[in-house]
Formats: sequence, structure tokens, C-alpha cells
Amino acid sequence: MLKRKLNQQKDNLEDVEPKKSFPNEESTISDFFIQPLWLKFYKTEVKLNELLEELTPPPNIKCIYNPIVYASQLHCDYVRRYLSGPKKLVFIGMNPGPNGMAQTGIPFGNVRTVKLLLQLSGSVDKPPVEHPKRPVLGLDCKIEEPSGVRLWELFLRLAGNVNIFTQQCFVHNFCPLAFFDEAGKNLTPSELKGPYKKQLREFCLETLEEQLVLLKPQVLVAVGEYVHTALKGSRYCQSDSVSVLRLPHPSPRSVNNNDWPNKARAFLEENNLIRFLRNEA
Repeated sequence: MLKRKLNQQKDNLEDVEPKKSFPNEESTISDFFIQPLWLKFYKTEVKLNELLEELTPPPNIKCIYNPIVYASQLHCDYVRRYLSGPKKLVFIGMNPGPNGMAQTGIPFGNVRTVKLLLQLSGSVDKPPVEHPKRPVLGLDCKIEEPSGVRLWELFLRLAGNVNIFTQQCFVHNFCPLAFFDEAGKNLTPSELKGPYKKQLREFCLETLEEQLVLLKPQVLVAVGEYVHTALKGSRYCQSDSVSVLRLPHPSPRSVNNNDWPNKARAFLEENNLIRFLRNEA
């Protein structure tokens, strides 16, 4: 079912942005070079989904959710609206939260934040296998995602509004998948075991390399230690012109994470990043 959905998405991409023709246009010009940035970016995500679908997860994982697939309408609306060009600053989270991106298809996408602050709406389907303790309700989900509330509300409070923030900044996730064990516990990529953990990280990093070349950021902020460690293997991040920083993850599960909004603001001020949020750089 997931492969069918992925193939359907690939077909839909051709319909979304048909190839334009110009007088005397060389037939050898690839349509990749005339597609908008958001579509190039989304195609890297679709390709990553196909690679991850071929991996064999460890037996303790009972359900895997891929909101880029079943929440593709909202996810595509997010990248289409807020990824119109390269970004100077990119925040990279780890993977979808159960009540955030797993519900909305948007990184750190707490439902209230998505509807009120990001001003997005739309339908969300179901994952192929749904854990009874982790229902996907889309924008009808009533449970808050604390990480999403903390992160997006801080950013938009500092920027003024989402349109100012997204001029130079973008929020993304390293891994598109959410993992649940038999009891419904949310398993982060850092908690996975065996060769699957390594393969997952390698595929996600390979795709991120392509995405960074597209986005051309000057500064990367890893949200949490897992992503910060992964970025050490990035070729793009080895350039002297690129800064890689680590922001503590906003999740209440993180150790020593009291007063996160004030600590995060101090981090942004100390590293002179608020100018990017306010489109003043």
C-alpha cells in the first residue's frame, strides 16, 4: 500500500508542475532545472521514502508512520508556501512527534500552531498500519505537541509573523518516520537498534546533503544532539562558510530542559541568529 502511495505521489508531481516550453528551447534541458525549489526539495523526500521502504526494521518496532505520505497535502502546502527560495538559516529536528508532524505532516507541527500561526489547513489520511494507542486524527487531534508549541511560538514571536520568519529560515526534520513499539511508546531514531539504525541514518544524511545543496544555508541549527552528531558526517557542513550549531531539543523528555523558551532565545541572541528570523540579515 505504501509503495502504491509513493508511486501515486510521483505521478502527481508531474501534474503539479508541468514542463514549460519556450521558443527554441533545447530539448536536452532537464525539467529538473526549471522546477521550483519546493518541488525539487519534495522530490528528494519522495526518493528517500522509497529507500526507507526497502529497509527491514527491528522486531520491536510494530508501527512506522510516514506523514509525508499520508499527510502529503498539508506537507506539500507547507513546502510550497514557505520554501520559495534558498534559506540562510535552517533548523533541523530529529523526526516526527506523535502529536505534531505525525498528525499534520509539518515539522514540529502542533495542530493549533499549524492552523493559527502557519495558517495551513487540509485533510490527512491514515498510515497503512495504525497503532490503536497512536491514532492519526490530522487537524482534529486535540493533544498538544509541547515541542512544536515551544519551537514555533518562540520563532514566530521573535520574528513577528510566519511570513517574515520564512524569508530566510526553514524548519525541517532529518528523518521522516515515526516509530512505535507494541505498547505504543514513541521510539526516536537514537533509540533504534541494529543495522536498521545505521542504514536509516545513512540514507537520511545522504538525502539531507542533496537538500542542503538546494537550500544553500549559511547556518544550520541541529535541534538536539542526535542531529548535531549526524551533521558531523555531512560534506556540506565541512565548508568553512557554513556554521553548525546545536540547540537543545524543546521536548519535555529532554534532560535539564526547564525554561526552554528563555534558554533558546538566549542561544539565538548569543549566536546572532535573530537577525535571520526577522529578515534583517
